[in-house]
Amino acid sequence: MFNGSEHRAACAKKQKERAEKIQRLTPEYSAPLTDLDHRVLQLSLTQLVAECNAGTVTPAAILSAHGKKCLLAQESTNCLTDFMFEEGLSNVVLNKPLSGVPVSIKDCFDVEGYDTTLGFSGKSGKPATSSAAIVHLLRDAGALIHVKTTVPTGLLSFETKSDLFGESSNPYNPKFSPGASTGGGAALLAYHGSKIEIASDIGGSVRFPPAYCGVYGMKASWGRFPAYGSHTAPGGMESIQTIPSPMGKNLDDLIAFWERVVDMKPWEYDHTCVPMPWRPVDFVLTGRKPRWGVIWNDGIIPPTPACERALKSAVESLKKMGHEVVDFNPPSILETLKIGFEFLGADSADTIAAPLSATEALSDAMMDYRATLKLPLFVKRLIASMLRIFSKPTGRNNAFADLSETLHPISVAEEHALVLRREEQKAAWTKAFKDQGVDFLLTVAHPLPPMPKGKTAKATLLSASYAFIYNVLDFTAGVIPAGTVDRSLDALPDNFQKTEAYNKLNDAARSMYSCYDAVAMDGLPLSVQIVGRRFEEEKVLEGMKVLENAMKETGRAFVQKEFY
Repeated sequence: MFNGSEHRAACAKKQKERAEKIQRLTPEYSAPLTDLDHRVLQLSLTQLVAECNAGTVTPAAILSAHGKKCLLAQESTNCLTDFMFEEGLSNVVLNKPLSGVPVSIKDCFDVEGYDTTLGFSGKSGKPATSSAAIVHLLRDAGALIHVKTTVPTGLLSFETKSDLFGESSNPYNPKFSPGASTGGGAALLAYHGSKIEIASDIGGSVRFPPAYCGVYGMKASWGRFPAYGSHTAPGGMESIQTIPSPMGKNLDDLIAFWERVVDMKPWEYDHTCVPMPWRPVDFVLTGRKPRWGVIWNDGIIPPTPACERALKSAVESLKKMGHEVVDFNPPSILETLKIGFEFLGADSADTIAAPLSATEALSDAMMDYRATLKLPLFVKRLIASMLRIFSKPTGRNNAFADLSETLHPISVAEEHALVLRREEQKAAWTKAFKDQGVDFLLTVAHPLPPMPKGKTAKATLLSASYAFIYNVLDFTAGVIPAGTVDRSLDALPDNFQKTEAYNKLNDAARSMYSCYDAVAMDGLPLSVQIVGRRFEEEKVLEGMKVLENAMKETGRAFVQKEFY
């Protein structure tokens, strides 16, 4: 931990080092894209590996194309923390399953010789002495690891911002966030500066950034993807695991990457991985259409009009293609969230805040969350009682009050009891899947489209609910793009604050809705979330493919924007 002047000096030094690394890159990477660059960028992951191994495209040509895109992305979105171009190129091995594939690394994974900061100034200038298990696996598989990407201070946020590296922007509109905590990686993928980003997720960080930037991500279950050598702010917390998982520029690349990583037997690189080989799922081959259950509203914060329209569009596409889609009756979402937030704040979030230097801060939402945790329990119970009694109409704030009462530190005995409650919820949700006969759940990733910068506190951590519950349950969950915000179709009524719908919103939902502006958000990406049960990674990826194909067949395909 640094004092104020040391903190400012460390931030200035780190940003200077990054700028100098960019300046030292050969002029090739600042030159315009060539015809060869464009051809390389058009190759799928499978095609790129085949051409690299055949010698028709060289690793140097691959790095040239993607390296140019990295610099463009950095200039426009401030998405990178470090550059490893030459080292990455020298480590490429031919005739391997990922030969030449450009892979970016979130700044919470160790790469020997480079800082792993998590956005904290106190962690800068301390290069890792060894690499994460996934880095070893990727190098053995022939991948081209070329950059590390930005994260918010302490990770837990909807915006990617730190004193150490500055603020990252959404490629579609610089006034908006690229999501978090893997915001830098998602922005880079949107720019095609990488094919795959190695990310992590404790409450939506493999889903919010792809949702905000029009790319793809799937959070695995714990034990399916290498985790050793990755770091998280609440380090050592096993009650809700931080799950390393990849994100991809497109879905085919993400699927191909997953299969090739699992074929590398990650359990031989990392003791945290279960020895589970790849299990292909093909609904077309089996002649069976999966059954879908929809969660339209979590009962806490209803989706905003744009996000609701994206979900309706996905449902309509599936129905037109002959899929059975039903409303899913979930076990208590509120109970699952209460368990999750109580785990997250078990130590008053002291572990998350411990690395902070003087004048350094976590995200506004996280600071508000921590301040609430620090309030005496009797004060929180008093506030909750007042919310229940005085909120009109009666009951409007009951769920919000229930959640507020869970935000307090707990003892070891209380944590053990909470683990039992969590396991009951896992069993209940698994049973609900089976009893209602659904293969997948379909819902929003977040109730808001890409968030305006500086609005994390108004959105509150509670708005992560649609994603966070699947961290608590350890279910597999992915996101795919599903259209863009339309200023006309998605506008709130002019008198929205006088409507019955607004009158029913709890205080947290009203605060989040104050961030919503369909006119300002016009053209920003929308997404939907596909959820499967534990260890159903192959199935969820196939479900994502089924949904994407349905949207294409019904004229609702998302078209990624090209950034130059």
